[in-house]
Amino acid sequence: MKSKKVLFLIDTLNTGGAEKSLLDILPQFKTYIPIVCHVYKGEELKDKYMARGIQVYSLNIPPPYNFSKAIAGVTEIVRKCKPDIIHSSLFRSDIISRVVASRLKVPLINSLINNSYHPSRFRNAGFVMKLKLKGVQLIDALTAGKVDLFISNSEAIRHSNAKALGIPLEKIKVIYRGRNVQDFQNIPVSETELLKNELYIQHQTVILNVSRLLDRKGQIDLLHAFKIIRKDHTDTILLIAGDGPHRKLIEQAIADLELNEHVKLLGNRSDVPRLLSVADCFVFPSHYEGLPGALIEAMMAKVPIVASRIPENMECVDNTSATLHKPGDIQDLATAMSIALTSSEINNKVFNAYAQAMAKFDLQSIVEQYEKTYDDLLTCL
Repeated sequence: MKSKKVLFLIDTLNTGGAEKSLLDILPQFKTYIPIVCHVYKGEELKDKYMARGIQVYSLNIPPPYNFSKAIAGVTEIVRKCKPDIIHSSLFRSDIISRVVASRLKVPLINSLINNSYHPSRFRNAGFVMKLKLKGVQLIDALTAGKVDLFISNSEAIRHSNAKALGIPLEKIKVIYRGRNVQDFQNIPVSETELLKNELYIQHQTVILNVSRLLDRKGQIDLLHAFKIIRKDHTDTILLIAGDGPHRKLIEQAIADLELNEHVKLLGNRSDVPRLLSVADCFVFPSHYEGLPGALIEAMMAKVPIVASRIPENMECVDNTSATLHKPGDIQDLATAMSIALTSSEINNKVFNAYAQAMAKFDLQSIVEQYEKTYDDLLTCL
């Protein structure tokens, strides 16, 4: 019988990798009662959490920070819920959780889900942004000692954050993000055909990217590479599912490259399994990542994959399961896309990708690892 409670603290419940991952994982808990509190305004996924039986508290504090008000609101929730553990994700919620957990003497876990202090972030930032990023890193590092345990979603993120924040490696446990493979299998043909009709792609070869629209996600690289391969693959269309601050830049790039008739920006989608069912190739050209949930979904959907050769992606796929390219190299990306669309070896890679996904990212295994980690933490404290 469930008796112990974990309060999951997160910035918002808008559509994002961390939010979607929790939505998959929490309903599967067997020995812990999950409770979710989102601090700031943004609740696109709230109804889905509640529909799956998860209690949700919405503080709806105006962004970007309002830390004093946020700390007071979370303190009230913790006193009301009396959780056995607080588990937070994302920087703002992490800082809030460290203050609240320390004051109320509640065991605390923070998730490390992004390569937040990747060198390219500093390299590409202006002077003022570099100062802000350094300030954030300093606050993060100075308060990291208040956390009892960190859970990283990849080895690459474990090592990069340990170095950036001065966290002992033994204080960071790796648990991958999980997905329910059933969500990506046996999509009815009628659903696939309906989507093709909706998007007017009945007779085209479909290249799909699912990701937030950010500089580090490499969509500008993808557009340039797509322009190159269309010379030999004239029937291809590119679908980009996701939204973000770089949307206008991407729209401008589409116009500049004269790709308006061949690229569709779909915005945030709740039907990614359906999108994967119409895809002939999934392309993920990120410069750096957390653990790429969208890539794992493509593996489970048995779609041929092109991915950048970065450490985070390489924890999911390798040369036997995906066609890899040098990050940021447009010509290499175009070559990899062309290979994925034409190579006779692709079926073997698809099979290997699916097998690797099942071995490492099966949802039930991930849930068991989370609950065992909570047990171990409470036993040690």
